[in-house]
Amino acid sequence: MSRLVLSLTTVPPRFPYVAENLSALLGQSAQIDAINLYVPRSYRRFSYAPSDLPRLPEGVNLRLVEQDYGPATKVLPAVQEYRDQDAMILFCDDDKVYDRGWAQRFVDAARMRPDHAICEEAGHLAMPHYAGDGWVSNRDPQAKFREKNLGYRLRRAASFGRWKPSKAVSAGYVDILEGWGGVLVRPEFFDAFAYDIPDVLWTVDDVWLSGCLERKGVPIWLNLEDKVRSKGNSNEVKGAALRNFVYQGHNRIEANRACIRYFRETCGIWGGAAA
Repeated sequence: MSRLVLSLTTVPPRFPYVAENLSALLGQSAQIDAINLYVPRSYRRFSYAPSDLPRLPEGVNLRLVEQDYGPATKVLPAVQEYRDQDAMILFCDDDKVYDRGWAQRFVDAARMRPDHAICEEAGHLAMPHYAGDGWVSNRDPQAKFREKNLGYRLRRAASFGRWKPSKAVSAGYVDILEGWGGVLVRPEFFDAFAYDIPDVLWTVDDVWLSGCLERKGVPIWLNLEDKVRSKGNSNEVKGAALRNFVYQGHNRIEANRACIRYFRETCGIWGGAAA
């Protein structure tokens, strides 16, 4: 039976608060073999002293790593650690609180689709914050997403923002995994290419990891069976969030599109021609 490893990273501004997320992971109903928090010895964006390292609850392993892969540090060091082992790696964000049945849903979905990456939040390249150019994969069935039309916006306004449904309305194949909902992969899904991240592209791990999977022919499946929407915790520390980060003149959307162009031009995927 495959080992189940939960993997995540964090950044120094969130060191004092990561225990809330970790406590939820410790309370999962699934049989979990390890929960690993990967922390770079030095960060691209932050600095810290060894005394600043978070205090972890019993049952969580601190893994200090030499390389900061940006937000992809939530999974790439785990892939290295469990290479050539029969393991499933379920990675997630450090500023979300996951319901008790979260991990088990991924295990159940992986039994049905063992050669797929499994996620609970995702998108298509055609969406405006990704390529936005109409390209559509030929995998079938495609996941379908809720239209944020006038009716949707009025209902959101009437609930004062409390009504916030999942954006997906059907399970299916997707182009871009979104790590905040959790993603289950196997070590063999990634090779050395995944670790050679060009500058700027390290800021957009969802697109980078999705491109690495597509390059290897690993489909990404959006699972909605018994899904419960993940909750943000009260200590998100907005100044640390990459969604508002601008690096070398690239905001999130510009970096997403630069990453998509890189894969199209370099690997010939997502409608591109191999260089």
